[in-house]
Order: sequence, then C-alpha cells, then structure tokens
Amino acid sequence: MTKPEFAATRYYFVTFWTAAVTVTYLPIWLNEQGISDAGIGLINTLPMAGILLFSVLAGRLADRASDWKQAILLGTGLSAAVSLFLGFAEGFWMILFIWSMINLPAGLVSPVADAATMRLSMRLGFSFGATRAWGTLGYLAMCFLTGYVILWFGAPSFVWLIVLTCAARFLVAAGLPQMRESGRPRAVSDGRLLSREVIAAFEPWVLLPVIAGAILFANHMVMNAFSSLVWKQQGLSEPVIGGLIALGAAAEAVTMFAWRRINTRFPARVLILIAALASILRWAGMTLSPPLAVIVVMQLGQAVTFTFSYLGCLYFIAKRTTEDSSAEAQSLFGVMMQGFSILVVAGFGVAFGIFGVNAFWICVTLSALALVMVQISLRMRKPDSAD
Repeated sequence: MTKPEFAATRYYFVTFWTAAVTVTYLPIWLNEQGISDAGIGLINTLPMAGILLFSVLAGRLADRASDWKQAILLGTGLSAAVSLFLGFAEGFWMILFIWSMINLPAGLVSPVADAATMRLSMRLGFSFGATRAWGTLGYLAMCFLTGYVILWFGAPSFVWLIVLTCAARFLVAAGLPQMRESGRPRAVSDGRLLSREVIAAFEPWVLLPVIAGAILFANHMVMNAFSSLVWKQQGLSEPVIGGLIALGAAAEAVTMFAWRRINTRFPARVLILIAALASILRWAGMTLSPPLAVIVVMQLGQAVTFTFSYLGCLYFIAKRTTEDSSAEAQSLFGVMMQGFSILVVAGFGVAFGIFGVNAFWICVTLSALALVMVQISLRMRKPDSAD
C-alpha cells in the first residue's frame, strides 16, 4: 500500500467513529439531559437540514481551492474545536447549537473527501471501494467499543468519546496527502446555484440513475431507523438484532473490498440496476416477517442493495465530471441522498404506525421506481467504456 493510499485508508477508518458513538448513545445521553422526544428528533435533524442547504455551496468552494484537503481540514477542525464545549452545554437550545456546529462542518466536507479520494484513487491506481470499506470496519469497531466504554465509565464518557473521535478525525485529515494534481490548470465555472459544468454534466440520462441511487440510499435509512424495532416486535433478542445489523455492514464491507473487480466488469448503471432489483426483493421480504434464516440472507443482500447503488453512483458521477467540479457534483449527490432520506423516513414512520411491516411496500415501490429510471437511462444511452 502506497503512502497516499495508506493515509486515505486511515482517514476513512477513523472518520466514521463520531457517527458510531452518536448512533450508539446520543438519544440516551440527550434523554438524561432532560431533552424531550421531540427535542431529540430536532437535534438529530437540524444538522441534516443544514447540510441540505449548504452542501453544494461547500463543494463548489472546495473545488475553487488549490487543494481539497484545505476544505477537509477546515470542516473537521471546526468540528473538533466546537466539540470541546459539548460538556458545558446545558438545556435544549445550547445543546442544539453545539451539536449542530459539531456535525454540520464535518458533514459538509464529507462529499468533498469522497470526491478527493475518488480522484486520488483514479490517478494513483488504487481502489476507492477498498479504501471506503475500512470506514465501515472502523464504524463497526467503534460501535462495539462505545458500548463497553459507557458500561465501564458511565454516561459522562459519551462527551469525551465525541471529543476524542472528532480530534482523531482532524488529525488523520491533517495526515492526508495532496489531493489534487499539482500544476494542473483549472477552470472556474460560473453559474448561480450550480456551476455550468455540473449542469452540463448532469444530462437527463446521467441524472436519472443518480436520482435512482439516492432513492435506494434513502430506503436503507429506513432500515437504520426501524429495523431493530421491527425485529424486536417479531420476537428477536437484542444480541440477535445487533448481530443482524453487524452482518449487513460486514457484507457491505466485503463487497467494497472486492469493488475493483466488480467495477471493471460491469458498467455503473448496470450495477445500480442490479441494486434496484435486489432491493425490490429485500424490502418485499420485510413485509412477510420471515424467519431468522431468511432475514440473515436478506441482510447479506446489503452487499448488493447498498454497495452497488452507492459506489456505483460515486464512480458514475466521477466519470462524468472533471476535477474542476468533482466536489460540487458529489455534494449534489449527497444533497439528493439526504433529501430523499428525510422524506422517505418521515413518510415511513407515519405509515409504519398505521400499517406495521406492510409499510415496507413503500420501499418496494420506490425501488421499482428506481429500477425504471435506470432502465430509461439505459435506453437513452447504452453503456460504454466511460460509463
């Protein structure tokens, strides 16, 4: 592994630690601070709203910098600095402000890091998929470690875990190599909300599979939000539920490690199409409350339903854009993923309260819609070597 590849891999292994700590204990910590259920929901969603509003702008500004690393350092550094004040936050409004300022800067530069690492991997010849897989492994490891740290040292250790993981993320960002090719002339495209280059790149045949990928991503956010509740109602124990969630993440990581072979054999849009088809089967299975053995197979399906659609879209976008607009284009995809996730998860929550597991037919329908969108794109333009 070359030095730049190792630095990028180390960054991804560490960068999701904060998210792992958050998923594992944030709601419990907020409850212990006296925050209401509605307040917990707002604290979780306000940073997402900020990312929706400013992500494309952040990507566009990052593209104008001499190196994408500058934006990554700024976002992760601001997040680390603000995290130092989390232990002093009291009351809903102060916690809301501090938590938003911890997550918003880091969230804004996440698509920039993806774009920068993607370009670096294409230039140096290593697999972005394998590098990204270490992020999933780091996330899983920190989920398990957080549980034990909280058990050993109590609830206050949550704050220190957030501080330490934010600091670690900034330190590994500082160790990243130069992400842009030095001395390469760059054109700064004009345009208001989106640069002209991005608008030109996202022709209808390009935009359709990207939207499909964002929809498929949103369906997985439904699983993140409701799968444990669904399986608990079906009588599965907490250790089994935890094992199922870990199994899905492990399957996802294995596919990412093998991505170089997959990506060179199949066009990106074909992979997104396969992901949509597999998603229809997976979410339809969730409506049937299947036995544990079938659920295991369905969780293994995450290797296709998530990885093929997510990495397929990242590579597809990278091949349709240049370095001058990479961060902006990937940020636009991030906005789509976040936007659809908010809409789909909110709608699913209402439907689940009324229809139970039959609410997963929403995910089935959306996956079918994604399938049709990719098929239309393939009819508009057949896959080629640049796809």
